[in-house]
Amino acid sequence: MPLAQPDGPAAPVTSPRVTVAMPTYNHAAFVADAIESVLAQTLPDWELVIVDDGSTDGTAQIARGFGDPRITVLTGEHRGLERLGQAYQAVLDHSTAPLVAVLEGDDRWPPDKLARQVADFDDPAVVLSYGAGWLIDELGCQYGLVEPSIPAQVRTNRPTGAIVPALLGVNPILAPTVVVRRSALEAIGGFWQPAGVPYLDHPTWLLLALRGAFAYQTQPVGSWRRHAAQWTTRTVQAAEASPESAYLPVVVERYRAHVDPAFTAPAADLGARHEARARLNRWRLTLLAGGPGDVAAGYWALVRSRSPRLIALALLGAAMWVAGSDLEWLQRRRHRVSWPSRRHRRAHAAGRTGSPA
Repeated sequence: MPLAQPDGPAAPVTSPRVTVAMPTYNHAAFVADAIESVLAQTLPDWELVIVDDGSTDGTAQIARGFGDPRITVLTGEHRGLERLGQAYQAVLDHSTAPLVAVLEGDDRWPPDKLARQVADFDDPAVVLSYGAGWLIDELGCQYGLVEPSIPAQVRTNRPTGAIVPALLGVNPILAPTVVVRRSALEAIGGFWQPAGVPYLDHPTWLLLALRGAFAYQTQPVGSWRRHAAQWTTRTVQAAEASPESAYLPVVVERYRAHVDPAFTAPAADLGARHEARARLNRWRLTLLAGGPGDVAAGYWALVRSRSPRLIALALLGAAMWVAGSDLEWLQRRRHRVSWPSRRHRRAHAAGRTGSPA
């Protein structure tokens, strides 16, 4: 079923500089916060296109309630993560701005985000701007800072393709920190969601890495909210294999003529690396929410892997769990993506929470 026509006010006559793409599903608890962070931008020259994926909790009604002519709300039947690319395509079809910024319905931005990143595109070579980002919990409290695990000398993808070897190994670019040049997106056919893959950020960043330079912001330019109901968490819990195996061979082959093979691992090696990371992520979630039986099963699964690294993390994680902790502190110390820890959640329950982001 196609998306319904916009049910918000008519679009403004003047052409905005930035289209904000906001896919959302059952984000009633968070979507107002996300929209307000767009309304608070010091650069007012934007349009916000919200695509609601058949929410049943009133998300679309909350979004419509703002009444700002720069906001358009598109609604349709629920299609799920496998059709996320269609939501992003709907944004492109209903917008005109030369730049596209990503903000899903449970995330938020700092007020100067667009002002800082739009300036990056004064350089015609830049096709994507990204940067450091905050991790926030369900209440909007900051609990971690993510800095891309990419060598500083290749963060800006100069020369074109320099970032590819690092980006093939891991996706350290948080979606709410990203602004993209529309013409570069159109050149790769829009946001790319490979068949069977429940996301599109990593595949899209990989294709854009052959289109031009990236710009990097050292100060946080987005906040990614981590909570039990979010798509990413559910995907990690449900995955039986690494989704990267569905598209990394295609990307490696495409890049073969553009990137020095000495710096690009074979697709099979990359697949094994991502599979190990997926197993570790499931272990981390087990330590956060699993009972004794789950933890024991997860522990022995990693031990049987015969991977020294996974075995070491199984031992460390089990010890942390017994002590009432988990592995999220290790992720935070490395400025990597983490979930709110057991200690953080206990502090919430005791009323010892920090300030909202």
